[in-house]
Amino acid sequence: MLNPPRIDVVLPARVESAPRLRRVIREFLERFGVARPQIDDVVLAVGEAAGNAIEHAYKGAAGDVRLRASVIGERLTVEVRDFGKWRLDGDAERGRGIGIMRSLVEHVAIESTFDGTLVRFETRLQTQPVSAFGR
Repeated sequence: MLNPPRIDVVLPARVESAPRLRRVIREFLERFGVARPQIDDVVLAVGEAAGNAIEHAYKGAAGDVRLRASVIGERLTVEVRDFGKWRLDGDAERGRGIGIMRSLVEHVAIESTFDGTLVRFETRLQTQPVSAFGR
C-alpha cells in the first residue's frame, strides 16, 4: 500500500514562520482540488494553532513549531505541535483562537503534556468541480 499524501514541516517558533506554515498547508490542499472556501478555513485554523504555539509555548525562548498534515481518502488530519510549556497572558480580549478553530473544522483536540502541546484537527475534504474550460 502506498503512503498517504502528507507534509511534515518544522520551523522556528517565530512570528515570521506563521506565513510559511499557512502557505505550506494552502499549497498542500490545492494539490487535491479542495474547494477554495475550505482551503481558507483550514489555513485560518492552522494560523490560529501556529500563532498560539508561537506566542504561548516559549515566551521569548527559542523553540520549534511543527506542522503535519495527511489525507486519507476524503479525510484531512492536521497537527500543529510545540515543544514548550504554554503560558497564558490573562488578557480578557484574547483567547478566541480555539473557538475559531472549532468553527472552521469538524473536530479539534488539544493535548498538553510535559513535552509540549499538540493541536489536532480533522475534517472531510470538499473538492470543487473542475470545469472543462479551466478555472
